[in-house]
Formats: sequence, structure tokens, C-alpha cells
Amino acid sequence: MPIPLRDCISGKVRDGTVRRFVFFATVAFWLGGFTFYSGIVIHVGIRVLGGHLRQGLITQQVTNWLNLIGAIALPIMLWNTASIWSSRGPVARFFLAATWLAMAAVQVELFALHPLVDRLLDAPGRAILDYDRFDTLHRLYLLSATLQWGAGVVHVWWAMSGTQT
Repeated sequence: MPIPLRDCISGKVRDGTVRRFVFFATVAFWLGGFTFYSGIVIHVGIRVLGGHLRQGLITQQVTNWLNLIGAIALPIMLWNTASIWSSRGPVARFFLAATWLAMAAVQVELFALHPLVDRLLDAPGRAILDYDRFDTLHRLYLLSATLQWGAGVVHVWWAMSGTQT
């Protein structure tokens, strides 16, 4: 006799399949999206649009979405971490906690930095209002986002490694 769909689904919830899938899909969307955008789309956009400023005005909008996705991804990553915590050893627990805290702290920083950088852009006029200040804040934003991405990659490694270390 076939297993009813309800029983099959509830079994997948109980055994962690649904949580692992949601974790994986969320991380793929957030960190994968960041990787693809920063590694390919920005460079293609600069070439097609004819400059950094034009592409930057698109990136200004895209980073709002990346920040929102990050704010959604972090609680899902915390849920996964809490669920696997007891099956991990002290080294893995350290890295899971440290990387999640780093990602969360940087996310707060990115939410705070974004409007500061935005105020230095005149999008309709396609101009930077204070180049030196913009450059400093933009570099900080890029460095912070890259550190967050790196912490995310390390976090995923320890979450998926299944090690008792």
C-alpha cells in the first residue's frame, strides 16, 4: 500500500530533509547570487553600459535586494545551525557560531552603510556628489560584503561537513 503524501511530507520534516533543502536553497540564492553578480554581471554591465558609474547605479539597486535576501537567509541559517548543533564537535560549533555572528554583524553594517553611500549619488544626474567620501564608503561596503560572503562560505562548509571535530 502506498504511503500517503501527508505522511511522506511529515517524515521529511521530522528527518530534517525540508530544513536542509531550505538551508541549501537559501544559501544558493543569497551567496550564489552575490558570487554571480560580483563575478560576472558587474563586469559585463560595465562593458555593455560603457562605464563604472552606469553599472554602479544598477548595483545600487541590486544591493538593496541582496541585503533583503541576507536578512531572510540569516535566520534560516541560524535555524539550521541550531538543528545540527548537538551533532557537531567544538571546532565545528566554534566556526558555525563565529561565522554566523560575523555575517549578522556585517548585515547590520551593510544596512547602515547603504543609505550613506546612496546619499552621495545623484542617480538622475548620473553623478557622484563627493567622490572621496563615496570612494571610502564604497570600499568599506565592498570589503564588508566580501568578508560576509567569505564567512558564509566557511559557514556552509562547517554546516555541511557533518564532522564531529
